Amino acid sequence: MRIFALGLAAALAGCTAPPQPASTTAIPELANRVAGAPQPCITFTQGEGLHIAGPNTLTYRDGRTIWVNSVPECSTLRSSDILVLEPVGSQYCRGDFVRTRDNQSGIPGPGCRLNDFVPYTRP
Repeated sequence: MRIFALGLAAALAGCTAPPQPASTTAIPELANRVAGAPQPCITFTQGEGLHIAGPNTLTYRDGRTIWVNSVPECSTLRSSDILVLEPVGSQYCRGDFVRTRDNQSGIPGPGCRLNDFVPYTRP
């Protein structure tokens, strides 16, 4: 019974790992930065927004911190796309819906839900 409980605990611990961008080296701004504890929401400033950093990665810069949100179901994100956000209040939160629009044609692109935000700071 103990072995089963330990195996179950190990499996559940593996399920709680935060989603990570495909590769932090693919995002030059993350060089020499350390990931912190994931957060379900971040407060945004008027005029600042999420940016497409890669095929499944969004970023938000808040002072010296870069917040990364990995959205695997949005693997077709392109930096040339327009990101359409519909936040509730003054925070972006896990579960908020985002979608894209083609910059040239205006055709709507894929939509997905945000995951936890991982802060990256310099040590």
